[in-house]
Amino acid sequence: MMKKFTALALAACMTASLTSGVWADEEKTDLVIAVDADVDTLHPSDYSTTVELNILNQIYDTLMYMNPDGTHEPEPRIAESYEVSEDGLEYTFHLREDATFHDGTPITADDVVFSLNLYLESEYQNTQVTGLSEAEAVDDYTVVCHLDTPYAPFMLGVCTAHIASKDYYEASEEDFVSKPIGSGAYQFVDRNTGSSIVLEAYDEYYRGEAAIENVTFEVIPDQSTMAIALQTGDINFAEIDSASLIQLESDPSISVAKVSTSSFAYVTMNTEQAPFDDVKVRQAVNYAIDRENIVFVCFEGEATANSNLCSTDRFGYSEEQPVYDYNPEKAKELLAEAGITTPYDLGEILVAEKYSNLAAVIQNDLKQVGLETTISVKEFNAYIEDLTSGNYALSALNMTLEGDTQMMEMAFTTDYIGTANNARYSDEEMDELFNQTRITADKEERAKLFDQIFTKAQEEAIYAPLCNPLILFAYNADLKCPEIAYEGSYFLYDFEW
Repeated sequence: MMKKFTALALAACMTASLTSGVWADEEKTDLVIAVDADVDTLHPSDYSTTVELNILNQIYDTLMYMNPDGTHEPEPRIAESYEVSEDGLEYTFHLREDATFHDGTPITADDVVFSLNLYLESEYQNTQVTGLSEAEAVDDYTVVCHLDTPYAPFMLGVCTAHIASKDYYEASEEDFVSKPIGSGAYQFVDRNTGSSIVLEAYDEYYRGEAAIENVTFEVIPDQSTMAIALQTGDINFAEIDSASLIQLESDPSISVAKVSTSSFAYVTMNTEQAPFDDVKVRQAVNYAIDRENIVFVCFEGEATANSNLCSTDRFGYSEEQPVYDYNPEKAKELLAEAGITTPYDLGEILVAEKYSNLAAVIQNDLKQVGLETTISVKEFNAYIEDLTSGNYALSALNMTLEGDTQMMEMAFTTDYIGTANNARYSDEEMDELFNQTRITADKEERAKLFDQIFTKAQEEAIYAPLCNPLILFAYNADLKCPEIAYEGSYFLYDFEW
């Protein structure tokens, strides 16, 4: 029918479509996503921030995928099927033969073994493959994962481990990180450091080409600028701060999703430095903080106050574990017992810009019990460098250690000092407790061990947890997004206009 139109009629239709926006909407295949910080790496297994994970999840695929529909049944991805031995010590994965990397080379068992070994060696993500002793390529499309002991959450890690190209890594370790050739729905196109990352749909992706063809991740650190850009349409999707929620919820052109998470906002104290090497001082800081007020002021009520690093719906949590309520008088008593004469200068609260408001509220709470602080704000990646190297006294931030509760060892054990153990806490008993949860298959026994862990963590006030925030996403109302799963992971392959 289109061929019968005259050139004049066709031109008139095109003009009308530009005016009405109908045709433009139907053909829209671009998506612009705002992120509040640049990535430090695009390594498939050595990432350490949520921004890095969300971008890598588009570039790389996994063996299996954990369905977020409530059943949490693993679904095939690069592996089309799997079996688990009766003793729980062997997981056999049979790979698809039509899955390829973005350079067109087939994904083989050698690539899977290589990728799992990358996770084993990663200082940031090795807990994703907890229990794995060896991965073996039986043939080109069969991989057997050998475990030392049965470990029920092993499949959770398999569902998050990115599959990367062994040959590409061996050809250039530098390009492997900076110009990734992945296995997922989107391939890397370009990066402007500090500004943007550009991806495009991989047309040979085994599940079919994605509806969204071109994706740009724009770095916009300022939340108010991000909110305005959402409203003007300059960006289409973003994780937002609660301070922008009322503004965006009132705009009919914007949809908002609120996602439950085990992430936690918290104060971390450098236990290698005085006075935070004294448990009474750490306990005093916990009692000095008004968590309900922080939820109201800093999170617009979109969080649940919680003084335990373990969220209430996470395996291992118990209401019998010690709780820190708001008790300034108790805080003053503990400071006196610790020999602290107030007013006392605690030093700097080191934060990234996104946490400056949180730091200001904490600063005020501490002042009420005689603890003086100053606030030092740094660019995000510079902040992370100081935090992980121990170049700080006190800090406030948000962290996500998703997956099985075993992931929490990253916050508490000696091996993770310099990565996620920001308290720089080292204790042989705590290390051994986590070793036991790693090798214990019985669910009830694991629950008892985790109860010991979080009871100890609370008694020793290793951190000062504040609350469990909701993850908030805002996006163009014309963008079709599936329900975003618990913990806030999203996959752009499922999006369309």
